[in-house]
Amino acid sequence: MAAKFRTVSLYLLLIALSGVSLFGCGDGAVNTNVDQSRADEDGTAPQLGDDYFMVPAGATDLIGNVTETVELKVFLYKKTTGEPAFNQNIAFEIIEPVDQTDTTLSAFNSATSEDGGASVDLRLGAQPQTLKVKADHGSSNGVTFTVDIRPLETGDLEITMVNTGASVMQLADIDLRLYRDGDYSCSEFRPLSPREEGDLSTYVAGTISERVKFEELGTRERFMVTAVGRGDRGQIAGAGCIEDIEIRPDEITRKELLLQLIPLNPVGRYDVTSHWDFSQALEDSGAVGSTIMRILDFFENPGQTLYDEVMNLLQQFLGLGGTAMDQFLSLTGLEDDFVNMVNNWINNNDALAPLMRAGQDLRNVVANLEVHSELTIGKMSSNYEFRGTDNWLGITLYWRWDCDANSPPDCGAINIQADADGDFGDLGIMSSEWTGRVAAYNQLQIDMHPLSLRYGRLIMYILNDVIIPELTDGNASSLSEAFSYWICDGLGTSITGSDGEMCVDLAVWDGCIYDHQISGFCQNASSTVFSLADMLVRNLEYDLGMRIGGEGVLVETTSDGFVDFIEEGKFDGFMQNADLNQSQASPISADFEAERIDFDTDNL
Repeated sequence: MAAKFRTVSLYLLLIALSGVSLFGCGDGAVNTNVDQSRADEDGTAPQLGDDYFMVPAGATDLIGNVTETVELKVFLYKKTTGEPAFNQNIAFEIIEPVDQTDTTLSAFNSATSEDGGASVDLRLGAQPQTLKVKADHGSSNGVTFTVDIRPLETGDLEITMVNTGASVMQLADIDLRLYRDGDYSCSEFRPLSPREEGDLSTYVAGTISERVKFEELGTRERFMVTAVGRGDRGQIAGAGCIEDIEIRPDEITRKELLLQLIPLNPVGRYDVTSHWDFSQALEDSGAVGSTIMRILDFFENPGQTLYDEVMNLLQQFLGLGGTAMDQFLSLTGLEDDFVNMVNNWINNNDALAPLMRAGQDLRNVVANLEVHSELTIGKMSSNYEFRGTDNWLGITLYWRWDCDANSPPDCGAINIQADADGDFGDLGIMSSEWTGRVAAYNQLQIDMHPLSLRYGRLIMYILNDVIIPELTDGNASSLSEAFSYWICDGLGTSITGSDGEMCVDLAVWDGCIYDHQISGFCQNASSTVFSLADMLVRNLEYDLGMRIGGEGVLVETTSDGFVDFIEEGKFDGFMQNADLNQSQASPISADFEAERIDFDTDNL
């Protein structure tokens, strides 16, 4: 400190003596000379009108290695008293060469402290050269530093990259950047918003296996390297950072840089389309499911279905056991003729034939239930878990009985939309809530959760409100009504003949059955198949419940870290009704895909 003040006092003394000499001479041309001198020497010479004077804090000719940092410091004093000038702005500028970009200043301005000192760091680039930096103040002389950047004591740095998530996502086009330690740190590194300035060198590696070398780095500095890799959609998918790298002179320092996949954030609201197949599950799912399958079986072979129902009723009416019933059927010939007779009757009926063809397509309707829903995923916790809500907005079934190979994809679509409250009428509100998580970068996991669907009511709605009214021009609104009217009224006479009776003489039973009785059995059978089913599915609200879990692949395409799509979505679980336990429940599955609409910024 004493040395500093002696230097300053000596400088003040020299200024004072120069002033006395100049004023003593009374030469008016002196001021002109001083002004001209400042202009000629780039403003470093003092002026008589200056309020301050500036001195360097040491030598102005400096030497530094490439990539090192050199401090440039000056002191500013009041000209009249020699006291340190506090809180004065000193401007720093690289004045030569004017077109270089390799070397940078840590700041362009610095305010003087209480001791009058102001400083900035000159960050030397990787290329040897000589440059000049000027420190300036509006009411003081300036100071020019000459810095010679030399390629002495240098070494090379070789980076080997490792993708720690190679089994999940391959990385390519890896952007590597070299920084000086202290200018930047790994804790500040943000892969999704990389720093665009301050790097000493950059390199883009095409593949993860490429080795990257940074050459002629100074040995007095420590360095940091960042890497940002892109995934299969061109998105930023992985990143890594290594710091505190020491360079050994005239050697290659080798470092391994681990790139980790960046977990995706699925928060947001999604438009979801899913496709469900209920055919096997309904067949295995108890009373309601089997009743619906009886309806579907009817369309496959109406004669057989009505035959089975009529025979059940006839057996009860006659009070016959199994063997006696077989004898009765053999004697009357009903076993051979009834099924074909009903099928032929329907096929020759102008009203029922198209109804049967349409009903046969009902199995495809059941097998492809398309659901449109809105999925909302909430804020993700620190362990990558979150909650999701899936609200069904619309159900689409495809009844393609009147479509051909050239028909558009939406031919035969039956759309059922929820009202403003999300209610589907008799189907109720379709919604599910679940918990889930992101695993292995882009794997969506959905925990098992309940979902209730009044699927029987949906089938009856399609039949009674869509298919039958359309095919019968509004003459029937239920299957039991249609088949009782068109089949059963004439069925009895067709079986008994014109005399209206069919008589048998068996050891266990003898007597006659009349045409009106057979027609009654037919009507009862039709009612049994259809009216009972209608009653069951309308009265049972939750008997066809599901428990499902799921998975999917999260896709991000915009390099902001937020999921844009969910692909390869899959729901798996089981359907279960009130009279079944889980071990007996039927498996069920669905495929889905989703596209993000937006997200609530409060959830970020």
